[in-house]
Amino acid sequence: MRIAKPDRRVWLFTLALAAAGGVLWWRGPTLPTLSSGLWWPVLALLFCLTERFVVNLPIGRENHSVAFGEAPLLLGLLFVSPPQLLAAALSGVGVALALLFRASLIKLAFNLALWFLQVSTGIVVFHALLTGLGVEDDPLSPLGWLAALLAMETINILSSLSVTTVISLREGVWSRQSLRSALTAGAINTVVVTDLALLTALILRREPTALALLAVLGLLSFGLYHGYQVQRLRYGRLELLYEFTRSVDQALQDESVLETVLREARGLLRARRADVLLVGADGSYRSLGGTCSPTADWWQPAYEGKILRLPRGAADERAEALRAEGHVDGLAAPLRDGGQICGVLVVTDRVDDVSTFDGEDAKLFQALAGHASVALANSGLVERVRAAAEETEHLSRHDPLTGLPNRLDFQQRLERRLSATGSAAVLLMDVDRFKEVNDTLGHDVGDQLLQQVGQRLRRLEHDETVVARLGGDEFAVLLEGDEIHIEGMVQRVSRDFARPFDLGEVELDVTASIGIAMAPRDGVSAALLLRRAEVAMYDAKHRLTGVAHYSSERDPYSARRLSLISDLARALEEQALELHFQPQAEPGTGRVTGAEALLRWRHPVWGHVPPDEFIPLAEHTGLIRPLTRFVLETAVRQCAAWRDAGTPVTVSVNVSMRNLLEVELADVVARMLVQANLPARLLKLEVTESAIVSDPERAMRAIERIVDLGLLVSVDDFGTGYSSLTRLRNLPVHEVKIDRTFVRNLADSTDDLAIVRAVISLGHDLGLHVVAEGVEDEPAWRILEELECDLVQGYLLARPMPAADMTGWLAEHFAGLATRLRQETGDAPAARGDRPPGPRSIETRRSGGKGV
Repeated sequence: MRIAKPDRRVWLFTLALAAAGGVLWWRGPTLPTLSSGLWWPVLALLFCLTERFVVNLPIGRENHSVAFGEAPLLLGLLFVSPPQLLAAALSGVGVALALLFRASLIKLAFNLALWFLQVSTGIVVFHALLTGLGVEDDPLSPLGWLAALLAMETINILSSLSVTTVISLREGVWSRQSLRSALTAGAINTVVVTDLALLTALILRREPTALALLAVLGLLSFGLYHGYQVQRLRYGRLELLYEFTRSVDQALQDESVLETVLREARGLLRARRADVLLVGADGSYRSLGGTCSPTADWWQPAYEGKILRLPRGAADERAEALRAEGHVDGLAAPLRDGGQICGVLVVTDRVDDVSTFDGEDAKLFQALAGHASVALANSGLVERVRAAAEETEHLSRHDPLTGLPNRLDFQQRLERRLSATGSAAVLLMDVDRFKEVNDTLGHDVGDQLLQQVGQRLRRLEHDETVVARLGGDEFAVLLEGDEIHIEGMVQRVSRDFARPFDLGEVELDVTASIGIAMAPRDGVSAALLLRRAEVAMYDAKHRLTGVAHYSSERDPYSARRLSLISDLARALEEQALELHFQPQAEPGTGRVTGAEALLRWRHPVWGHVPPDEFIPLAEHTGLIRPLTRFVLETAVRQCAAWRDAGTPVTVSVNVSMRNLLEVELADVVARMLVQANLPARLLKLEVTESAIVSDPERAMRAIERIVDLGLLVSVDDFGTGYSSLTRLRNLPVHEVKIDRTFVRNLADSTDDLAIVRAVISLGHDLGLHVVAEGVEDEPAWRILEELECDLVQGYLLARPMPAADMTGWLAEHFAGLATRLRQETGDAPAARGDRPPGPRSIETRRSGGKGV
């Protein structure tokens, strides 16, 4: 049989004690003995009796014992030889432990080894003290009393250290408090026992018959002690029973009645284990505390209504069954509910080895079982009330149609997730055209559809995923904030919705629009995250994309968006907007012939606001009209200034479809040109391809009015609007601009190269100029030069710059052209006009931020 690790340590410590005792015994001296006629078997009997009869002082829930083992040890030091003392001690203690207490082998071995060491130590220390004090011939003199007390205190210290060490080896924790308590209690106990032993020795030496008087005194003391103990135990048990009742009543409030009953039962009866057994109609039982074996039946009389007490050492059939389960003693009492026995309360294994369960314990246990029955019955009533409350709470937090959590529960779970981790993702989905289902097939069919949708979504639930119905045909899913997991979940939802829904007489193909919002990117509160997921869902429904992530640019209710709407009007009034210009050049010569006007807005709070954000706001709020007027007026005025300065370039201005469709736009532009004395050919209007596609008939008429004024018209972002070649052929435009998405990676992408080549060839075949924007590297410039692109625009030439910087840039550019022309043609002055001659090298184009 394999020995547990703590037991191995105890065995090794026991061997160490025995070895130490052997060494001291071998080197121990011979003590002078007093002739008294004390027979060593009588001494052995005294050792046995002192082990068996220990005075127990229960204080509160602790049991403090007063042992008298040092008394026969001191008598043996005075009246018998060392071998006789050792034989008496080991035989008396061994009989008490083995036969009376039925101690385990390891406990028996440890106690015998400890007594062997105590006897050997007592002989050595007592002899040394007698010799040191000079009273080896008279050990019962006052100095001999002192030697005896010191020897017994030494043995007490040795015993306390040994017992504390064994307990620490078994429990794995060294307790200084336990050692301190053992030493303190042992020191007091040793004084009392040593005094009693010395008094007995003096009587034995001078008048042995006087022991009868000492015996009478002892019996009277025992009687008084017993009476005192009975009264003390009665009052103490009433107090403990009151504390038990109060603890159990308190437990009704925090749902821990069973745990409290078991804990208090162990404490009151000073037992190691407690359990409640519920017995079924077929005789089977269930252990609620988990301490009783499935084969245990020693407690059966208690189920018949009797109080069962099995003290330590009992020899009947029930006691044998108790010990077969690994217990040494036990109590069992019936538990009743409405007069019927429903279970059994049991406690086993008294915590100390010097006492066992007695009749008073049985009475206390019976009263305790009665209170426990009432408490457990009340607990059942409380549980039923609580179950009803929980059902009501469940209904208040769940959707009755689908059984899924409702909006309140979902929002609270989302708040807890955000508080715990700070990250989460919300998928909010809406069943498309659900109103048509209700209106056409009836609300009962609509309810069936919602139930089936809920059933399919419920399959997504696990520890980190929560599915809820928010109301109507809106459902929500709470996920971990991981992009890959979210995309996988969206695909899974799409697959589930792809299968038809069987609604009895009809099968429906249903789709859903899904909006996604993630924390902390899209919000840090549950309410904000839900609202933004709903915004994304309506965005997906409006754009027919099926799925959409939240975007503040498409949120009509975002704080930034509302702030920008009001501030944009103020910026127009205060002229806080600014035009920047980006030059356009011929790739073959490097000559700059045009510049695009780009609107810039630096917000005092938000900083730089891109046009892609505030232009849609202007279109949505009606500010686009005054905004376009401001851009046109500023661009015309600046273009005229450059022409007057001798650096003429064509200025391009972007106009939206709403501007283009204004009837008075042509008249407004004509008036601006006249006021600035600017030729119409120096102003170019850029219209996006998507705007033309949205309403081609009206766009055609609007462009014709612009062209009739002599203005140039350019199709911006060509290649992204899906316009047909037929429509492009019929449009009265002069130029197409290749979108930057096709130009940015031109040198590395064969697909982009093919598209750009086709657009340039197509534009030239239709008699149009072609402009490539987004040129950021020299290889792309050279490719466009080889493809005979008319104009290029991008960071390689120059970044967008304010008008003042652009004025200086153009002056240096035209001066550089004039110098180059004089170097190539002699001293002839450079021509001034709209088309300054002379090519520029790639090196000249790339020199510095000014392009010269």
